[in-house]
Amino acid sequence: MTEFSSFMPTAAIMPTNVWQRFRLVAMRTIYFGVGAILLMLAVLAAMDKAWWQALVLLLVGGAFVVTWWRYQQHLAPQWINFVFVCALGALVSFSMKSAGMMAVYWMYPVLAMVFFMFDKTIFILVIMLVYALFAAAMYQFLPFDYAWRIGLSMLVLIAVGATFLVMMLNMQRNLIKATTSDPLTGFYKREYLDELLQHHLQQAEQRQHSLCLMLIDLDAFKAVNDKFGYMFGDAVLQDTARRIRACCRPDDIFIRGNGAEFIVIFLNASLREAAQYSGCVLDNLRHEPFAIKSMMARVTASAGVTQWRPGESWEQLLEKADDAMDTAKSQGRDRLRIAQ
Repeated sequence: MTEFSSFMPTAAIMPTNVWQRFRLVAMRTIYFGVGAILLMLAVLAAMDKAWWQALVLLLVGGAFVVTWWRYQQHLAPQWINFVFVCALGALVSFSMKSAGMMAVYWMYPVLAMVFFMFDKTIFILVIMLVYALFAAAMYQFLPFDYAWRIGLSMLVLIAVGATFLVMMLNMQRNLIKATTSDPLTGFYKREYLDELLQHHLQQAEQRQHSLCLMLIDLDAFKAVNDKFGYMFGDAVLQDTARRIRACCRPDDIFIRGNGAEFIVIFLNASLREAAQYSGCVLDNLRHEPFAIKSMMARVTASAGVTQWRPGESWEQLLEKADDAMDTAKSQGRDRLRIAQ
């Protein structure tokens, strides 16, 4: 698991949730369009005095229109979509009994709707259930030569749609990573620190887990830049990020702070464990000089670690870690201080 898989920035600061926004627009169009078509079919059925058919179409179409009106700013619950798919599947299956091949044309739009109506966790289950329903109806009411060809064409549609869905999700994941991560280190950008802390503090409180925070800052980093140049400095920052990752756990949260500052959120870790991980980072920096091409420099760091206590805000937690790091700086640098 990477750190990007456990956190999704809100739409207020993260406008690249492409798939969810696309789904919202698509679902609003589907609700209104299907509702309008079903209501028109209800009118036609009433004109033919098929009262029961008209009533069913009116109820289902009305439900679609009401859902379109109700869920304009966010996606409808999955159970509502499941009820709609079941209702449409039943309508198409019953119409196949009376209309035969003419009802087949309605199966493809219903299958296509499933791609937008459900999350990836249950998408495969729902679409295979719908396919099984249509396949059973086709083999029951249509000649076998037609049924197997139509069934095969629906499988092709499912495969193409699933490929499209996977591509969209991958594109969204890449966009999120590109937008939220620092290009030099691969860590989260500083502007996401507040939201990350709020998100994980809330989870820690709900699950009654511990959470620790480390702030680490390279000592006299400006002098390194002045002596060796900014390209060497960037390489030092990049290698520092790699060393921090190596000393910590894959599920910990890594943030690039201002300048040569780094922040690590230790999830479900005790203060002792967090201090051990932080000490590993400092030891690594202390004993392994940075060597880039023909240049070499020894760079140390100062760090502050603290543990979240129930009732503390993220601002208080961050302030404690920052004070501990400042204490480490003022006491001679190249050391770790723990805020109780």
